[in-house]
Parts: sequence; structure tokens; C-alpha cells
Amino acid sequence: MLDTKWLDSYRDLLTHAGIIAVVAALLVVLIRPVWLRLIHRSTERAAPLREAIYRSAHSPVLALIMLCAAYLIGRLIDAQLHAGMLSQVLDRSLRVGFLLVLAWAGWNLIEIYPLIRHPHGHDRNPMVYDLAGKVARLGLVAIVGLMVLRTLHFPIDSLLTLGGVAGIAIGFAAQGLVSNLFGAVVIYLNQPFKIGEWIVLPSMNISGTVEHIGWWSTRLRGFDTYPYYVPNHVFNTSVVETPPRMHARRIEQTLPVRYSDVERLPAILAELRAYINNHSRIDHTQSQMVYFTNYGTHSLDILIYCFAATVQWAESLAIQEDVLLNASRIITRHGGQLALPVTRVQMQMTQPEEGTDERRVATQA
Repeated sequence: MLDTKWLDSYRDLLTHAGIIAVVAALLVVLIRPVWLRLIHRSTERAAPLREAIYRSAHSPVLALIMLCAAYLIGRLIDAQLHAGMLSQVLDRSLRVGFLLVLAWAGWNLIEIYPLIRHPHGHDRNPMVYDLAGKVARLGLVAIVGLMVLRTLHFPIDSLLTLGGVAGIAIGFAAQGLVSNLFGAVVIYLNQPFKIGEWIVLPSMNISGTVEHIGWWSTRLRGFDTYPYYVPNHVFNTSVVETPPRMHARRIEQTLPVRYSDVERLPAILAELRAYINNHSRIDHTQSQMVYFTNYGTHSLDILIYCFAATVQWAESLAIQEDVLLNASRIITRHGGQLALPVTRVQMQMTQPEEGTDERRVATQA
């Protein structure tokens, strides 16, 4: 027969612990739909701050309920064992857990609120929200970390003294990290580019769309879909091109015309200039030129220099295509033709020496 004395001695403990666990589970089950309803109502009423608070606190609140349940069960165990020391550990654990739950909710709020306030990628100024989020997270981690150390009665003064001494040694060993950190700060302050913009680093032969600006590196996504992680200090020492910020895209093409069409050039040039001047998709506030520029190896070269009234690459290529096709039609309309590369081969026959034929006949005879 099984000995059930130990079960009888702990029957009240198991009963109370079970009741606490069941109540905690019921609270989680009941609070979840109510919380989701609060989030839905905040969304309908267009209250971004309230919605962000509800969304960010949803999971931390459920975790806090489980934490309190675990604390109460621990106190029951401590009372049953008459340990005494366990209650101090439980109290400190509860305070540390409460601080971590608050930090979790604050971290979620920092991430969620900008997305709700400006759902289209922080359309006002993404750099400001990104910088504010990073600074807020850093401050949150520092404050909560110090509060946790204080709760655990850790000597903070000694830690700060040790950190000051160790910081000097670490500073010499981490110059690259510091330069990247200041590089990130410079990017946020000067804003040579923003998240979502396409940039080019000519010195590194890298181009791509900016996806993320971190404390140590910036992630670009190339046209080949490869990710590039560029250290932030590079942007302080290298040239950065930002094509989306250009005013217009340049069209610079050379048309080769046959040498036999030299008399037709004035009429061709005049009509080409009139065509460029009246083109509706050319930016006439920028420089535009149509000139005969060079006697080439096989052609008379006409330069067409202007700017498409767009910054989109595909649109500028369509405008350039239209310009080139109509330029060819204008040349043909005036009786001219585009020149093709021509290679002339001159063959020279060598004269036979005197008496060669007579000697050949005599030899055959």
C-alpha cells in the first residue's frame, strides 16, 4: 500500500497552488479578448497613442499575470517549508520581473507608435523617428539596467568606477566601433540619404537602396537583391551619390552622320534644335545643346545634350528613346543617313622582276 502521508502534509499547498494557477489561466483567457476589443476600438476612433499603448502592453500584461501567480505559489511554498530566505529571493525576483515587464512594454511602444502614427513608412521624416527610437531604446535599457542593479543591491558606485577605468582601455581597442557610432550620428544629423533612397558609393563600386541605418553599419539592398553592410564611418570619408535627389536625368548622345551629308548638316541641325526646344518631356530649365562637334573616323558627329523632365530611370530611358528615334527620322527626312563604321582595305600588286619569265621558260625547256 502506498504511503500517502507526504501527500496529506502538502495537500493544502497543492490545493492553493492549483487554485492560483487556474485563476491566473482564467484571467489570461478572459483578458485577451477584452484587450483585443480595446485595440479594435482605438483603431476605429483613430487614436494612435492609445492604440499603440494597448498593443505594446498586451503581451507584457499577460506575462505580469503569470509572474504574480508564480510569486504567490512561491510564497506558499516558502510558508510550507518555513525557509524564510526564500521570501527575500521572491520579493527581489518580483521587483526585477516587474521592471523587465515595464521595459518590454516600453520597448514595444517605441517600435509600434511610429508605425501607427505614420503607417506609410514614417512618411514625414523617417530619419527623425529612427533616431528618436534608437535614443529612446538606449535610454530605456540604461535606466532599467540601473534600477535592476539597485534592486539586487549591486554596488553601482563600484561599477561606475570600474567602468571608467575599463572604458579607457576599451576605447583604444574599439576605435572602429566608436567611429562607426559617430558616423551613424552624422548620418542622422546631416541626412545625406534616407531610408528607402537609392545611393551609390563610387569608391567601393556599391549601389543599392537603404534598408536600415544601424549604430555600426548601414544595410543596402542592391539591384541584384544582395544585401550590403557598409560601416558607417565610410560615409564620413567617401563620396556618396544620391540619384533620387537629382532634379532631372541627363541625356547625352552622339549621332554619326555620313561625310557625304555635310551640305545637309545646317538644315538637320536647325530642325533637331527646334525639336529639342519643343519637346514636352525635356526639362527646358536645364542646359540643352545640339551641335556638330567632331570629324570622326567615319562620320560627322552631332552632339545632343539635354535633360529628361524626370528622375525615374525607366522614364528617362523612354524619353531618350523617343529623342533618338525622332532624330533619326529628321536626318532621313533631309536626305541624310546615319553613318556606319567603314574599313577600307588597300591591296597593292607587286611588279615582277625583269627576266623572270624568260628564265622560267628556259628552265622549263
